[in-house]
Amino acid sequence: MSTPPKEKGKWLVITVIVAVLALIFGIWGAYTYVTEFKWGEPETWTLSRSILMLGSGFWFVVGAILWIVGTAFLIMELAGYTFMGFKITKFKIRWDSIDIAIMALTAAVYGGALAATGGLVVIPGFTWIRPANALTPVFGVLFGLPGAIGTAIGNFIADAFAGYLGWGSIGGFVGNFILAYIPYKLVSDPSLRSPRAWAECYLSIIIASVWCSAYISWWLYIWSPGVSPVPLVGLPPIMIWGWFFPFVIINNLLVSVILSPPIIYILYPVVKNWGLLWKDRITILSRK
Repeated sequence: MSTPPKEKGKWLVITVIVAVLALIFGIWGAYTYVTEFKWGEPETWTLSRSILMLGSGFWFVVGAILWIVGTAFLIMELAGYTFMGFKITKFKIRWDSIDIAIMALTAAVYGGALAATGGLVVIPGFTWIRPANALTPVFGVLFGLPGAIGTAIGNFIADAFAGYLGWGSIGGFVGNFILAYIPYKLVSDPSLRSPRAWAECYLSIIIASVWCSAYISWWLYIWSPGVSPVPLVGLPPIMIWGWFFPFVIINNLLVSVILSPPIIYILYPVVKNWGLLWKDRITILSRK
């Protein structure tokens, strides 16, 4: 049953608004970072000042909530449970040679693409310019859970090869899982053949970008000097919330908003025809 023209028009307007706002925010964030930010002084960046005004206590609570929920999502999925709508659903993935290959290939492609720009350092030992982040929504929307896990493994591989492997990589593992997982769960039509699907895709990219950054930032914060009795990361709290947190949001958001939806749209027919689409490889067992 086709969508009524009026309904299509409504979603088209929503899609354009969400996409334009996300793009403007990403470009503004990148531009102000380049023109305003002074090394080691996060308060010089407008976005950093806005975040720091809310205080580390506020971000600790927000980060803790997102950390707990994000970790719960990963554990649930590995245990064979997921959300479909607002219902908890038991499912089964074949995990045959094809699913294992999807996970391995997404890990290799993502890890290699990230490591290729590992020399473009922004925060030494913590993050760099990562255009390959645009692959995370692609892997999530098309390949589902195997793609999301492959993304997490790929980030771990990139950290190792680019010289960033450390205690923060544990947070990065789940954070990058979330980058792919949120689009996987929020985009109802992986083909992106409707305005609504595009709107869901852009919205999921925004949510995933913020969630991923908050997840990793909270993990770094609780192990930072002055917070943890045994500091395992060297970045002080003001640098985590005032530098790392906003930069990672922009780093994830800008390239993904521009590149991810068109890539998904182009690759969908190939993935579908080859029997690799997650919807064709999952069995729903029961709903609660």
